[in-house]
Amino acid sequence: MKNKITIILVSYFSSKHIKRLVKNLVEKAENSERLNFLIVDNTNGQDRLIERYAQKYDNMDFLLNDGVNKQRSISHASAIDKGLENSHSEYTLIIDPDVYIFKKKWDTFCIKSHSEKNFFLIGAPYPEWKIGKVHDFPSVVFMFFSTKEMKKLNTTFYPFPDFWIKLKNSFIRKVIRLGFFGSKGFLNKFYFFRKIATYLENLTGITSPDTGNNIINAMRNGNKTSLCFEARYSSDINDNDGMSILAKEYEAYMFQDELIMTHMYGSGVFYWKTSRGGDVDYWEKIINKIEKNR
Repeated sequence: MKNKITIILVSYFSSKHIKRLVKNLVEKAENSERLNFLIVDNTNGQDRLIERYAQKYDNMDFLLNDGVNKQRSISHASAIDKGLENSHSEYTLIIDPDVYIFKKKWDTFCIKSHSEKNFFLIGAPYPEWKIGKVHDFPSVVFMFFSTKEMKKLNTTFYPFPDFWIKLKNSFIRKVIRLGFFGSKGFLNKFYFFRKIATYLENLTGITSPDTGNNIINAMRNGNKTSLCFEARYSSDINDNDGMSILAKEYEAYMFQDELIMTHMYGSGVFYWKTSRGGDVDYWEKIINKIEKNR
């Protein structure tokens, strides 16, 4: 079949999220027959639940990767590298397990954005409140691309620069995040501090490179373009059906004022932590409320 999509899912005891996401992706696709799922188990076989789940489906492949006892971003990158190496379809989607897609016919939307509008990447960049990260290219939270074109870059999803640059970045990052004033909650309330944070970011550059950093650098050097969804602040959303709550507690991504997806993320980092960020039941409750009212 033409326009097949391999969906790379990195799992670290993530079977509950993955089961939900697979169902979600299939239901929202225009043509679910073009989807093939590739689960990379970063527990290297410790999670028996995800392996048993993958064995049930003909359109699901399963790989082991030793991500145990490694730094989180390095472990994630090694799993994605292995997944991409084993992706042989025309297109590939890298997506975090704790994502929910609202966009109907998302598969056709991504394919057309690439084939007709020539975007190299389609997806979700890091939100503006994650100061020091990349905001103008998609992240591995949701990253769609031509498999052949990505492999031509001949690089890796490894996240970090060398030690001394990493040390310098760590110092700069602490300064530009402005302490409490650089938190998601504070930036959501005060537009003035958003402007300061953006100014400092533009001045210092990317000081918090993450998984896919080398890919982004290769794209910049090759003048590649991307279509980016926008993670909105809750204060910038006026609604009665839950979108502002979704944006406040989690991440809500939009494109041309259409809600595309949400990322739970549940970060424990002070700057990004929210009161309900780790509450998966509440996240699903808000999703169901929004879907009911659509």
